[in-house]
Amino acid sequence: MSITIKCFPQGIYGENTYVITDEATGHKAVIDPGYFGTDVRMEIQNNAYLKYLLLTHAHHDHYYAVPEYLKEYSAVTFAAPLKDKALMKDCPEAHTWIKEGDVITLGSTEIKVIETPGHTAGGVCFLTENEIFTGDTLFRLSVGRTDLESGDWETLMKSIKERLYTLDEDMIVYPGHGMATSIGFEKRVNPFV
Repeated sequence: MSITIKCFPQGIYGENTYVITDEATGHKAVIDPGYFGTDVRMEIQNNAYLKYLLLTHAHHDHYYAVPEYLKEYSAVTFAAPLKDKALMKDCPEAHTWIKEGDVITLGSTEIKVIETPGHTAGGVCFLTENEIFTGDTLFRLSVGRTDLESGDWETLMKSIKERLYTLDEDMIVYPGHGMATSIGFEKRVNPFV
């Protein structure tokens, strides 16, 4: 399985919206749909290609554009973390609620759901063969804040150390804000963990 990844950090909150494409089928998913623009439409190309909107956690900057996607792509499935359901007060209802161990099939690509609470109580990461999309759990040289509703510092540290830092060091990390990094780099030099 092989995917291509396009990052769109243009939203009003500086959040990274990712469009990933399964190369074998052309099927696409948008991870953290906080931004929607002409450039994203051009990347998606055809309504039939977009299969999923995948949310790492229930903060407004990451789901801001969900209504626009749902209006434009009526057949798309919106999947959000089950344990963040209570935080999604001003967001459309998810079509499916995801949790630890769930696997999302995107053409020939499997996307595994890993629960990584701490930034929010229900935060998740999306793991493919060579990449992990960490939302606001882990950033390049930083970590997510825990001073917002349902955040907890000790839980965040446990999630990073036990769920993320146990992955292959070559695993590429695509965070919810900022530049991509790798598990190995963060293990060596991230000053917060």
